[in-house]
Amino acid sequence: MLFGFRKNKASVWTATIVLLLSAYALPVIGEEQKTIEQYISDATPYLHHSCASAWDSTDGNADEYVAIINRFVAVVFINHDFDIQRLADAPAADQEQLRVLFYDEIGERCAADSQKLLAGVVENSLVHAFDVMKGRGG
Repeated sequence: MLFGFRKNKASVWTATIVLLLSAYALPVIGEEQKTIEQYISDATPYLHHSCASAWDSTDGNADEYVAIINRFVAVVFINHDFDIQRLADAPAADQEQLRVLFYDEIGERCAADSQKLLAGVVENSLVHAFDVMKGRGG
């Protein structure tokens, strides 16, 4: 198993994406300052996408898929008032662990039901990853 995924038809594409995504940093760190309205505006055109339809809309381009996810992550940070600076100040190992937890959770949720709305999957996955890290003292 790779990042907790079994190689079957329902999850092969998800496992592949998770591997590609795991190399990316969370999007809001180091990004040029935007207003809340700009973050929401950037995410709005993608709110209707499920896990599968977002992937299909990118024609299998992992960078574009990551960009869609990142738009949602920024809004989740705003919705939940996450402290971005605290995350930026965390040790690199903790940041990496959070990334892996986050992307694994997206993969598992999308593999379980590829028709789930991606925005909800991203939100639930990020909240879950932060909860797990908080429980570990991270």
